Amino acid sequence: MPRIAATVIALWTSLTLALGFYSSRDAVVELTPDNFDRVVLDTKQLVAVEFYAPWCGHCQRLAPDWKKAAKNLQGLVTLGAVNCDEDTNRGLCAQYEIKGFPTIKVFQPEKKRDKRTGQLTKRAQDYPGARDARSIIDYMLAWQPSQVRFIKADSSKAKSKKSMTMDDFFATENATLPKAVLFTDRSTTSALYKYLSVEYSDRMLLGEVKKSEKALIKQFGINKFPTLFISSPTDGHVAYEGKIERASLIELMDRSALPAKEKSSTPQKSEKPKDSAKVNKITSDAELDDFCLKTGRICVMAITNDEEEESTKNILNEINKTGSSLYRVAWIPENKASAMSRHLDLSADLPVLFLVHPSKQLYRPYVGAWDAKAISSWLEKVVRGTISPWPYQGNLSLESADRIRDEL
Repeated sequence: MPRIAATVIALWTSLTLALGFYSSRDAVVELTPDNFDRVVLDTKQLVAVEFYAPWCGHCQRLAPDWKKAAKNLQGLVTLGAVNCDEDTNRGLCAQYEIKGFPTIKVFQPEKKRDKRTGQLTKRAQDYPGARDARSIIDYMLAWQPSQVRFIKADSSKAKSKKSMTMDDFFATENATLPKAVLFTDRSTTSALYKYLSVEYSDRMLLGEVKKSEKALIKQFGINKFPTLFISSPTDGHVAYEGKIERASLIELMDRSALPAKEKSSTPQKSEKPKDSAKVNKITSDAELDDFCLKTGRICVMAITNDEEEESTKNILNEINKTGSSLYRVAWIPENKASAMSRHLDLSADLPVLFLVHPSKQLYRPYVGAWDAKAISSWLEKVVRGTISPWPYQGNLSLESADRIRDEL
């Protein structure tokens, strides 16, 4: 009987590990290539991501503290997790060069240009603190971004970019930009007010007056703390009488702030490209330049004939689902690829797949089983650096069938 019980426990433990540590009941957001950009890269707020493997003992010990920290920070800072044992997540783990588990990466809101891809994106920094809930919470709150303006009665005390007089505060974008002023007796700005200042940064300006600013306290007749005033073109200048809590304040600011800007369906040059779901067909040098050569990004391309076209596109679509954040994927018809094949000395047996890094003039042809899993594994090794690409000289180009016939 004890042996049966031990076997059941072992099987249950294995099943639990196989399923990962986190569920919808936890405040931790399970991240995949489908939601990583939206949750981590496209938010204005601070995000921390744990990259883990279910079999890892250190990861198992961290999980309760990660859940506790996520619950305490919920609505202020997002804590996410990527299971690197999942095949679909391995591209993400390779992209952020995860070498051991658990690895915690912190994503600051500011976007900077990635030297490897040329795109504006958030930079991931290693979390340097202790792996307990209290330390994680304290670190995240210390690095939480803020757009709160500190309002002073005396202009000589406004010595930083975020300090200003009350007149200057209300003069910011004149009457068109709604304002919120919080009178507080706290020595530091609350995490909730910081969160709101960032979340509504392009829709409302948030200011804070400390209790020590006695002239302003007297001028506005403040007799209790905290007191919040809202000033907007629609409501005028009013004292907020509701609860100072997240849900109530979000409802207030949604009502008083400028309308949220609709996200453009066409990507701007400074944004991360939104073509990750599409595998492109390339038939001209102009398309090759626009899709690959002039982007500075890594490109994965296949050359195929009519007979293998459908199966090749299916494989490319599969690898694109897991690696679209790392590289762009396209295919070239056989009759358009003769110059490319000669330049890179590619195999005449079709279909053939190869990787190109145009900004560094590097490439590598794929040799192996013709299926999505094998190709994805190979691409992951190339990106990680365990398989080295080869240099090429000159400019890559296509050659149309019509041109060949004209020359003949």
